[in-house]
Amino acid sequence: MSSIDAVLARSLEECALPGFVAMAANDAGILYAGAHGVRAAGSAVPMSLDTTFRLHSMTKPVTGVAAMQLVEKGLLSLDAPISPLLPGLSNKQVLTGFDTAGSPRLRHARSEITLRQLLTHTSGFGYDIWNK
Repeated sequence: MSSIDAVLARSLEECALPGFVAMAANDAGILYAGAHGVRAAGSAVPMSLDTTFRLHSMTKPVTGVAAMQLVEKGLLSLDAPISPLLPGLSNKQVLTGFDTAGSPRLRHARSEITLRQLLTHTSGFGYDIWNK
């Protein structure tokens, strides 16, 4: 068993997961592929490299990979303002609180929003479901 397999097998036990598939690749091809555990809790059917999974909310990683490919090609910059590409993100204001009547207090942002901030979720945007 390779050292990668040993680490993954140990994490399977420590995380109490029924199973998972792991893979690593680069431009030269697949560097590692391994399947560990079973397909479902209480099942005897082993996980395999061709096991089908249901994935949810994959837009963030797919978008991130696509953006980083454009950065690698020199077509995008992580730290340049993103507003020339996304004009709706220019001149954004920052919420600093609320006045006594409940109206929002806003100020101009200290800098333009960048791709790096969007990819790392540090641009200042929030999610209504977590913060009304």
